[in-house]
Amino acid sequence: MNNNQWIYLIYFSFLYAGMILLYIMIARKLQLTDVPSLRSSHKDVTITGAGFIFPIAFFLPLAFTGEFIHYRSTLTGLLLISLVSFSDDLKSVHPIIRVTVQVIAVSLLLWQTGGLFKMKPWQIVPGFILVVGIINSYNFMDGINGMNALYSIAMIGILWILKISGIYFLPVLPVFYSLISALVAFSLFNVRKKAICFSGDVGSISIAYIISLMIIQVMISTDSAVWILLFGVYGLDSVGTIVLRIIRGEKVWTPHRTHFYQYLVNERKWPHVPVSLIYASLQFLLSFILYKVGFIPALVVFFLYIVMYIWIRLQWEGSERLFGHYFKTDTNS
Repeated sequence: MNNNQWIYLIYFSFLYAGMILLYIMIARKLQLTDVPSLRSSHKDVTITGAGFIFPIAFFLPLAFTGEFIHYRSTLTGLLLISLVSFSDDLKSVHPIIRVTVQVIAVSLLLWQTGGLFKMKPWQIVPGFILVVGIINSYNFMDGINGMNALYSIAMIGILWILKISGIYFLPVLPVFYSLISALVAFSLFNVRKKAICFSGDVGSISIAYIISLMIIQVMISTDSAVWILLFGVYGLDSVGTIVLRIIRGEKVWTPHRTHFYQYLVNERKWPHVPVSLIYASLQFLLSFILYKVGFIPALVVFFLYIVMYIWIRLQWEGSERLFGHYFKTDTNS
């Protein structure tokens, strides 16, 4: 990176760290906290909602460069989904309201990218399901220290590489400097043994929305769906967990802690940050192979991930637990 790029990163990092510190002081007085429940992976009452900086980090560089005019629909969707998510952090919002806003926001995202015009009729519904699925599965990350920040850095990092390669149409470079800086600033308070704050729904859902936008941009500009592998590792755990919950007869839309990474943290007592680093590293490796080597080698690596995922879960958790009753005291969770 040249000197100007480092200046951008340092400036934005200090700016967002200062904003988070100010928010923490306000949140402590207003008691904007996440209280642990039986399904939580943390034991302490922790400030939540610090991820409000992520939508700001996307908007500011677009405003400074004048590019916001080209992202009006996406920014509107991002504003709507962020406001509802932050409201949900403060007080539970009815699921119908959340889903309605998400559908509107995803529609605006697909309108922005041209997806609604380029997709065949039979592709529109799967497209909606894909983006809404990414957004909602991303929301579970906030329960593990470092997962949201490190995994997002891995994803934004590879998208940044795609941008500077000059191959794909993506937002202007300052957007990447800003987002990486926001994630680094947030990491200072979250990627630690005892987190000072969580991103909250506003952070996890907004960064998922932004990343979904970029992945859709790459997929449409290359007319290829292979780039869904940019979300492959966490997607594997999310889809795998959903399949297992369906087999067990559980309600898939209810809160739970049956992801594999939750098992590692809650029951095998692995530290949060190493687990998050493993997920982020595996994703970056897969994404880099996809970018540098090609789809077939990346697909082979992803297939190996699937085999390892199935084998390790069966070996460590057992078929009776995975396919029967995950928690005998809570079979409908």
